[in-house]
Amino acid sequence: MVNSFHVEVLRFTNILEIEGARTTDHYSSLLDALEFGDQSGLSDDDKREMCLMSLQDHEPAEAAYQVLKHDMHDVLRDGQMRNAATEMLDEKLWEEYADSSLHEQMFNAGSLLYAAFPSSFPKPGAVHVVLSVTANDAKSKALLTPALNESFLVRLLADGMDDRAALHRLYHEELAGQSFPNAAEVVWIVRTKPLSDDAMQIEVVSSG
Repeated sequence: MVNSFHVEVLRFTNILEIEGARTTDHYSSLLDALEFGDQSGLSDDDKREMCLMSLQDHEPAEAAYQVLKHDMHDVLRDGQMRNAATEMLDEKLWEEYADSSLHEQMFNAGSLLYAAFPSSFPKPGAVHVVLSVTANDAKSKALLTPALNESFLVRLLADGMDDRAALHRLYHEELAGQSFPNAAEVVWIVRTKPLSDDAMQIEVVSSG
């Protein structure tokens, strides 16, 4: 028996940055990395603005390298960060970087760089989607758990998309098969909230 759900899109928003992706502490540490100096008189809002201004003191490619070195020094080698910093000037690495597990971090880096250099970096493109999902039978209801399975969620999203959508083109075999190890990399942030015994609100942030 095939699982069956009624899905309603409650909200669909294109976003330039992920809310909360960068904290005040994050901006403080980035300012330190950029050798800003004394931050004692800065408010939380000031720290973000000073980060943008400090990045603007560098050429765009060097600013990108500084952000990547701060954000991803533990997962990328220096040469990889140098290459990515140059590629970011023309490419949407949150969609195109070979390692899809880094797409969310690439998006966060691209968002900050676009805010500092809107004419030098591609415009960030992510989406924030809120769905109401109701199970049509008991078997389907068992899949609507607070710790939602990402493979199930990606397949649910794919079922609502045209066959020519990027999700189908990139992951045709995984969507049709039993295993989908990259599902957690497709949906960056997932939040759930029960609406009733057989319905759940699902909030997703991911690449457009």
